[in-house]
Amino acid sequence: MNDPTRLWARLPAVHRARDGEDGYPLRALLALVAEQADEIERDIEGLWNDLFIETCDPWVVPYIGDLVDNRLLSDQRRPPGLAAELFGDLAGPDLRPPSAARTRADVAKTIYYRRRKGTLAMLEELARDVTGWPVHAVEFMARLGWSQNANHLRPGATWTRLRDPGALARLNGPFERAARTVDVRRICADEGWEAPANVGFFVWRLQSYPLERIPARRSQGSAWRFHFSPLGNRQPLFSRWRREGSETGLTSEAHVPAEIGCWRLHEELSKVRTDAVNPDWSELYGAFSGVPGSPIEPNPDGSLFVLRNDVPVRPSAIYCRRLDPWPGEPERPSGEVVAVDPASGRLALGDGFADPTRSVDVSFHYGFAANLGGGPYERRAWQAGGDGAGGLRLRVREGPTPDGTEAAEHSSLVAALSDWEARDRPDCVITILDSRTYELPASIELDPGRWLAIEAANLRRPLLRAESGATGIGVTGGDPATSRAALTLSGALVEGGIRMDSDGPRLRLLHCTLVPGRALGEDGAPTTGEPSLLVEDAAGGGERRAGVEIEVAFSICGALHVSDRAERITLLDSIVDGVGGVAIAAPDGSPSTRVRVERCTLLGGIEAYRLDLSESIVAGVARAIRTEQGCVRFSFVAPGSTTPRRYRCQPDLAIAAAVEEAERHDPQLDPTERARVRERVEHWLVPQFTATRYGRPGYCQLRLSCPEQIGTGAAEGGEMGAFGFVGQAQRESNLRIRLEEYLPVGLEAGWIYVT
Repeated sequence: MNDPTRLWARLPAVHRARDGEDGYPLRALLALVAEQADEIERDIEGLWNDLFIETCDPWVVPYIGDLVDNRLLSDQRRPPGLAAELFGDLAGPDLRPPSAARTRADVAKTIYYRRRKGTLAMLEELARDVTGWPVHAVEFMARLGWSQNANHLRPGATWTRLRDPGALARLNGPFERAARTVDVRRICADEGWEAPANVGFFVWRLQSYPLERIPARRSQGSAWRFHFSPLGNRQPLFSRWRREGSETGLTSEAHVPAEIGCWRLHEELSKVRTDAVNPDWSELYGAFSGVPGSPIEPNPDGSLFVLRNDVPVRPSAIYCRRLDPWPGEPERPSGEVVAVDPASGRLALGDGFADPTRSVDVSFHYGFAANLGGGPYERRAWQAGGDGAGGLRLRVREGPTPDGTEAAEHSSLVAALSDWEARDRPDCVITILDSRTYELPASIELDPGRWLAIEAANLRRPLLRAESGATGIGVTGGDPATSRAALTLSGALVEGGIRMDSDGPRLRLLHCTLVPGRALGEDGAPTTGEPSLLVEDAAGGGERRAGVEIEVAFSICGALHVSDRAERITLLDSIVDGVGGVAIAAPDGSPSTRVRVERCTLLGGIEAYRLDLSESIVAGVARAIRTEQGCVRFSFVAPGSTTPRRYRCQPDLAIAAAVEEAERHDPQLDPTERARVRERVEHWLVPQFTATRYGRPGYCQLRLSCPEQIGTGAAEGGEMGAFGFVGQAQRESNLRIRLEEYLPVGLEAGWIYVT
């Protein structure tokens, strides 16, 4: 805001002096005039900004769109809702996930699209901008095989080369090199592609997330075998998603977030070894940023990188090998080389290194469906405390401090917690500045009425390991009913579990992952069936007091075994994996406390005292004691569940429709036939997931073959479950709207999901 005394300061000195003798009444009057002038100036500036799509207020966007005859797309932006109520103390101000349908950008580029209307590059860019997903457009006419004419040769119209492994690996994919015969069927996801009038839009739903310079996990019982994943599980490596270099160019394999195939990595590394220059990086391989003390040139677009003993491994020393299953001791690579298997995310050191291996650090990309769970993505609004909040601020960094950044006070999380305890446990935010591995102490004790937040810095994902299997969280004393403590874990990946009693502090998990099963084996399977969170009755029992509150948002965790003496459990946009058992229950298997679930996926059943369920998937039997309280709406609950009243839930809605249809054909439908109709619907109307084991890229993502009643059964027409905020149905609808306008007459479009 402008200085309110600026008008008074422009007066002659004699008038200001006389005004001071009278107690500055003139200055107060001119301050009021200046305040009103500021209001008018802001209003004029707002009117000027509203003339341009880049700076206008959101309510003006439809009016500007109407001027250029733009049909507005579905915005997908939902109301602030429960997150704003529960987490108002966060940095914010808007805690909603960003909308993939960027209506402002769509209106702004309307003229730009129309000037290039009908070109393949424009259609590809349009599909990418509208959906927010990586897209590759293909004119299938160019893939058709032709009978060659000596006067008009078509070098690209060649049939399959059976001796080219790269060409064979690309078959039936977006970058296929083989020619095909005509397919006259209507184009869809898996057939009818190759026809002269067809244009295919290949879409990648999975995203790639970078982890830079993290310690590779050593394989059990071996000194030379490592996993890229810090959890030590099998995890495929992905390539970085980057935009094409030219607006007139098409997307290539280098621009999409896809699994790095062995054939692709082998082809690239073979070319590097034949290069006389011996470059520092290749298209896929290279340091994401500068390496301190090394002259190696970084590759900001690189997808993976290896350092041994803090020394970069050059691409000429990287070999692509199959390391699944692990080779035996005699099959160790020979020489000063590093073998990498991108399909399993494993690496093996050769036997030619002269010095012993002290450390192996890796940088790579992993794949997942959305910004959910602990991950290196944008979550600045979810930072604890906000800029204006008080409390102690401690920073932790194990690795070297990059140039231009502030140094950290501690190199380990245990040291930071010890410092916090030495200061009498004040309100505190401990920020971890990198993505390395840190140990959790056996227990964390909070003082009554105080809060502690352990969070990862924005775009970072550290691994927190509980060596004892589970970290105990408690309060040092005081009456929980009058002075509640609070612990927040944000942005981290936690290997192990959390245990606390029902009179413990308020616990918040924000954009966090508690590994289902507490840890993963080398094959990716959970090593145990223990819960991620165990809340037992407070010692001594006695009169019930205000219990612990559990709040989970945009997180992934294993089973929640919470005592019925706890106050409540609130789940928002999260995944709870029961690992083959019940997802939410008391430690003894009896009903837990009050549970509120919004837009979540639960792999397992629920045992609750009271249940409120909205737009969620419960892949197990849900039982609530107080069925006269609460509500279940727009959700899937397994047959046999005992819940409060339901509204537009599946499979109930589909069963009612099927019974009504059967009665229309046979008004005298008997109970036996009704039961058969119910059984038929319950048999096929079940949620189907790409993967149900944590650590796989498609974990809890709905299959494309999942019943439409689940894929579009949420309140706004989107999918039920944790990935409802992705808005897949809305993205498809928006793409259809735009293709109707921009696709040339006579052509037929089809979108084909690669992931």
